[in-house]
Amino acid sequence: MKSTPLFTSKCTAKSLWQEYRIYEDQLEFATLFGHINIPFDQIEKINLSESEIKGLLKGDLHLTDFRPALKLDWANFLEHLVVDTSSGKIKRILFTPEHPEMFKSELEKAMKIYYERQPK
Repeated sequence: MKSTPLFTSKCTAKSLWQEYRIYEDQLEFATLFGHINIPFDQIEKINLSESEIKGLLKGDLHLTDFRPALKLDWANFLEHLVVDTSSGKIKRILFTPEHPEMFKSELEKAMKIYYERQPK
């Protein structure tokens, strides 16, 4: 039985009708192709990023710390989140939750609580 999400970004047109969820110990992407789960202990970094198009217009090619990425939705065109992982075949995921700043804040809060509960 799956636990209840702590926070959910509802599916909208900008997420291509996909839903993104934060649980007590993992981040879940409910995509058109199935579910992708990333345990918190595999998340290296979370960044808020402007649209790739907006960056290009300013001359920023987004090449700093480049990694091939899985883009789940309209991340090239909208403000989005970038999650870097430490394991698995996919090391970077770009996605566009309904409210990117709020989603990032809720994810960081859930991760902080998760790590505080881990035995030392």
